[in-house]
Amino acid sequence: MHICYIDEAGCPGYLPANNTEIQPALIIAGLALPKEALDSIGRQFIKIKQLYLYGETRPNSRHQDALNELKGADLRRAIREGNKLDAGKAHKLAHLLLDTLNAHGAELYGQVIIKVPDDKFNGTQLYADAMMRIAKNYHQLLDKELSDGLIVADFRGTEINGKVAQPISLAMWEQKNTFPRFHLPPTFGNSNSHVGLQIADIIISTLLMPLALAKFGEHIPESKHKKNDDLLHFKRYAKRLKTLCRNGTSLVAIRSNQANHAINFL
Repeated sequence: MHICYIDEAGCPGYLPANNTEIQPALIIAGLALPKEALDSIGRQFIKIKQLYLYGETRPNSRHQDALNELKGADLRRAIREGNKLDAGKAHKLAHLLLDTLNAHGAELYGQVIIKVPDDKFNGTQLYADAMMRIAKNYHQLLDKELSDGLIVADFRGTEINGKVAQPISLAMWEQKNTFPRFHLPPTFGNSNSHVGLQIADIIISTLLMPLALAKFGEHIPESKHKKNDDLLHFKRYAKRLKTLCRNGTSLVAIRSNQANHAINFL
């Protein structure tokens, strides 16, 4: 069995112009982790987090430190704006985490959405479309591995949860079930209770977001959210992130006004 943890970075808000406070990109991505590896991945992640926060492992505080979420946006800020020591610690955490995920056969799926200013941006619909793309790619993994699966997405609110999960739920209730290997329709969890969601947040917010802003910077020339040195700081992760995308089309990018034209992101 595999479990796919889905999180997002950015916001589903409309972008009136490039130079506003609204984030110019929305990323929805999922990490599929083998169920038999969850315990090992979780314990290693807590150790990595403890090393970052305290400089040592804390076996007697494992449960407490599992609940204390380390946000990907804070790690991104440490790399972008922190002193050499703080940036180095954040880079070390990212490297160790990617090593752990690759060693345990994790797979990465997702969609990077670059907003077009003054476009009729429907963030909820694009979120639902991205969830469906992830579900289809993830189900291909389950077919390949002859495995069953479950989607656990970060809880965002009852109404929006229902809207983004409904297309997958309906597809499961069709006369010919589109997703026969899913145990349940997508379910939603609180990230401080799910190590998998915490890891997904770090991958998406710390690494994928700045790489997206660097790669598509020409489309958002005046954005306050991109940094000139993003490519310098984060390019080192592209190869190992690509290794997680074992299906070459599993992580794609689109522009919000060209949703049907997807290109490989990495």
